Amino acid sequence: MQKTQNRDDAHDVLQESYQKLMLREKIQDMENPRAYLYRTATNIIIDRHRKGKHHTKYIREVVNNTDIGAASTASTIPPERQVAARQELAKIYLALDDLPEKCRQAFLMHREQHMKYGEIAQALEISVSMVEKHIIQALKHLRHRLR
Repeated sequence: MQKTQNRDDAHDVLQESYQKLMLREKIQDMENPRAYLYRTATNIIIDRHRKGKHHTKYIREVVNNTDIGAASTASTIPPERQVAARQELAKIYLALDDLPEKCRQAFLMHREQHMKYGEIAQALEISVSMVEKHIIQALKHLRHRLR
């Protein structure tokens, strides 16, 4: 749990790691399954962290580039980029409107309110696993719609 944000994330990583171990061929020939499980869990955490940083950075760039009221932003970003960013943000919000209600809520709670998966699960009365699925669905949908 030290490498994840909360206990629910740690459980999800553990479950995914164990599943990968079980799906691996010739597990009985493996020299050290415990080390394999630990390395797999570490890799999953690193991958999730990278993905999260990438998506958060992208959303922040789009949102920050549309804030033409701020003097520093207005002076550093050319007007054509500001217009393009506003248009892209409008596309994002339109794409979010296409999502099912709980999926959209979970995504916005996580991205705008910086809520953790466990908090979102509690607020929406769904499982942490379902929150994760909703966020993945939202990201896939946004990626597809913005191409």
